[in-house]
Amino acid sequence: MNVDANVNDVLHQRLPRRRYRGSTWREALARKQSRLLAEFLRKNSASKLADDQEEMASQDLDVEVHIQTTLSYDLLYQIFILLPAESLFRLQFVCKQWFSLINSTVFVSTHAQQTETVLISQQLSFWPRGSEGKPKSYFHFLSLDDWGSSFVESSVAGLFNVRASYDGLILASTGRVKRLILINPVTGKHIELPLGAACHPLCESFGIAFCNQSKMYRVVHLFREISGSIGCEILSIRTRNWTRIEGPPELLRIRQIPVSIDGSLYWLSSKRGRDYFVSLNVHDEKFVSKKLPVKRVGSDRLLEIGGNLGFVTHAELSILQVWILISDGESRECWMRRYSINMNVGFTHCIPICSRRNGQELVLESIGNQLYLYNFDRDEIKPVNSGSDDEPWFGKINRLYIPHQNTLVSCGNHNLITL
Repeated sequence: MNVDANVNDVLHQRLPRRRYRGSTWREALARKQSRLLAEFLRKNSASKLADDQEEMASQDLDVEVHIQTTLSYDLLYQIFILLPAESLFRLQFVCKQWFSLINSTVFVSTHAQQTETVLISQQLSFWPRGSEGKPKSYFHFLSLDDWGSSFVESSVAGLFNVRASYDGLILASTGRVKRLILINPVTGKHIELPLGAACHPLCESFGIAFCNQSKMYRVVHLFREISGSIGCEILSIRTRNWTRIEGPPELLRIRQIPVSIDGSLYWLSSKRGRDYFVSLNVHDEKFVSKKLPVKRVGSDRLLEIGGNLGFVTHAELSILQVWILISDGESRECWMRRYSINMNVGFTHCIPICSRRNGQELVLESIGNQLYLYNFDRDEIKPVNSGSDDEPWFGKINRLYIPHQNTLVSCGNHNLITL
């Protein structure tokens, strides 16, 4: 597959790298997020004021109520399924009929399956920043359509870092990891989890998976032992107790956030095993080493692509290969090369971030911290508008943000049919 020539010209352009004296890139990012948050709150305040004035001026409230109560269930379902989770959360309080529909297990599950992927910052934003007392914390989302920012206030005070995301649920921790919270940022519903094995934050990682057998979410914690080996423990949301299990057979890149698909978590192995990856099924609680289709290089990634495990590799110079792990439904698995993408020479070191639109698009990050969307069907790549060129992002986006989907899923939805 060939990338359009005009797009190649765009890929040659590199965003300027700024250096910030007297501050770290995390502090620079925090300041930028604060500016974006202030602008977001200002626009929301103006929009809310306009809506209130329009509602006061309306003389057709009785007609609106009549329409709401006479629309058929099927028609409401088809309308609501197209709306974002943030809008549905507000609409559920209009009437009992809407509340019942929006919170039904079937609707929540169907809506979650078609929700678009966004990026969520691993670092929460605070406002007012630098004020006395405790500022409010906000989750920061980036749209992959227009790079627009949106913020949702956390229902739990003091949250600082996002550690993992799955099914719209986020595992977050407070400063210095004094508390561990599993939360849906849209609904605000959350539960507090006990802390696992004590470990330095730079020597641990978390993953979330849904166990189809127990119909329960489970949290997996990898951490570096004093001996240098990797330990593992699993927590069930039902019991809220950590259970120590035997660690992985291969050394893993301990800080990577695993890919969660259908009750299993997946990690790339360390440099000592470039042709292996490791999986953990949260039901049988056993690690298994498996072969990659080709030996990986530094920027290769495991991704969820259309509900399957994908491996995006720079196995050949200027060619990006996309492999999909296919299962026969039993125990046999095999890798199939689904796409080969010819990339511009100046774009050969791009980093795969995630897929979207049910596996139809691939999100890539260039060396200059610019994001691009590659569409497999149309064989075209385009940059995601990142806003003002004089205010680029700080550091690698793939280290600052992780893929996320805003849903209405609750960690208490034990019978939910997940993605």
